[in-house]
Amino acid sequence: MESIKKSLENWLNELSNFSFKSFENLPDIELYMDQVVTFLEKQLYIFQTSTLDKQITSSMINNYVKGEVLPAPKNKKYSKEHLALIEEICTLKQVLSIADVKQILDKCYKDTEEKDKVFNHFNEINYNKTTSIVEETFKNLNDVDDNDSNALTNIALEFAITANTYINIAKRILFLARAYEKIENTKNEKKKEKLIEEAQIEDKKDEE
Repeated sequence: MESIKKSLENWLNELSNFSFKSFENLPDIELYMDQVVTFLEKQLYIFQTSTLDKQITSSMINNYVKGEVLPAPKNKKYSKEHLALIEEICTLKQVLSIADVKQILDKCYKDTEEKDKVFNHFNEINYNKTTSIVEETFKNLNDVDDNDSNALTNIALEFAITANTYINIAKRILFLARAYEKIENTKNEKKKEKLIEEAQIEDKKDEE
């Protein structure tokens, strides 16, 4: 039986070479729901931890549409723009609320016709960050014995704590951006003062 370390290294090698298809290489033809799920299952398979771990389902996609995170399909068909957005949603929802994901996507895609450039930029960031972290992981594995679950668990703990720090920073940035825009878009001075006060109170709550 393959050791834990070897199994992890094999997966990391696969992950280091992973990238979503560029926008240009996404299917040009519009797809029905079952075709979308089949396509995305193949795209997202590397993130599965078990055969029961579903990365995408038709129910998820319907919920994204209901929550206005994803535009509604036309005649029950999904375009390459839909596919690109769903891949971004599936990536970001692992660490952020759907409301936060919607905030990011709304800002990135607002007032632009160059959706291909937006998605390819996301894809580039995702690939570069993944490659860098995989390299770091391999360095941490150098002194770990094949089935040393304690050492491997400590590596997982360090990554989890690091991830939590990044997540908290991302959430704080998004909160401040929301609060600032809400205040800036309010013309009534009394209401603006109230919003500033509420934002400050909410900020202090987060620090407690």
